[in-house]
Amino acid sequence: MKRKHLFTYFGLATLITTSFILISCQKEQTGIDKQETQTEKSLKDTQLEKRIVAFIDKIDLIRENPTLKSSTEPMDVDSAVWYIEATSNFTFGDASFKTEEFIVDSAFIEVPVTNGQILLADVQAAYDQVVNSLSEHNANITANQKQLVVADISLKESDENFATFEVTSGFGTDGTTGFGNNYPWYWGWELGRCDGSGLGVGKDAADKIAYLANMEIPVPVGHSYYTDVSEIEVWYWDVPTNNNPYGEYLLFHDFQEFTLNHHCLSTAEISYYKNALGNIANMYKPSGKSLIKYYCWDETSFMICGGDDCWDMCHVGRFKYGIWHKNNKPPFEL
Repeated sequence: MKRKHLFTYFGLATLITTSFILISCQKEQTGIDKQETQTEKSLKDTQLEKRIVAFIDKIDLIRENPTLKSSTEPMDVDSAVWYIEATSNFTFGDASFKTEEFIVDSAFIEVPVTNGQILLADVQAAYDQVVNSLSEHNANITANQKQLVVADISLKESDENFATFEVTSGFGTDGTTGFGNNYPWYWGWELGRCDGSGLGVGKDAADKIAYLANMEIPVPVGHSYYTDVSEIEVWYWDVPTNNNPYGEYLLFHDFQEFTLNHHCLSTAEISYYKNALGNIANMYKPSGKSLIKYYCWDETSFMICGGDDCWDMCHVGRFKYGIWHKNNKPPFEL
């Protein structure tokens, strides 16, 4: 199910004479910086695994013996976020899972804060809540094949009493978008293919572009996982270009007045914007990290321009990155 967003378009200020009415209808192949044939863990990965396993042993001990003195040991909030995310990915994630579709879900948990830190007993409870959230996300997916590819745990806000963590999961599944780039698709609004077949309703060109781009991200052989997960959201005005034969940006953009006509992206356009996602991913790629997945969805802003209806339509890109690590053990089931 697509996430819904609203956006306000600022570039048309000189044309707008009345208030905005906002409508949202959401919705270089940069890959692993390691050899795909690598099967042995590096020394750094082995040392990292020891840290994660030691953390697992510690919270398991506290779970079984909640009155232990160590349960009141404090941990910095950022450290708690890092260990919970790394342990979730190490235990349940498989970055090497070859996915056709990518399903994202999220939830929020509140964690008690004591003197600006989190007691180890509360870290243990927070980890268990994260696992419960991931398990619920997994249960909500009806695909025949599914696997957690990446868990992204981030601190959204905190005060003197609580820290709020966002738990975002990315599951790889078998898919229904279809292989290849053989048909034109409507730009957005889940309108499907625009070849007269009436097929594909429920998806659109944004889905197809992301699907094709994600299929080209290489994955290594064997089991692996991510740490230090981050992401960035990019809008069309962030990536102007003078080499797009179909527009002025690396992401699809269309502005229309008077009568709305949904743009039909040809296979050539879809191919261009698929490749453009790779270029954008390289532009924003953090040092030392690998691209995990692309996201792409459609947005619409409706407004009144000089008494006439206007629509500003675009695709938005979101790019998730992380540090890749080898894991010789298969993931546990959620």
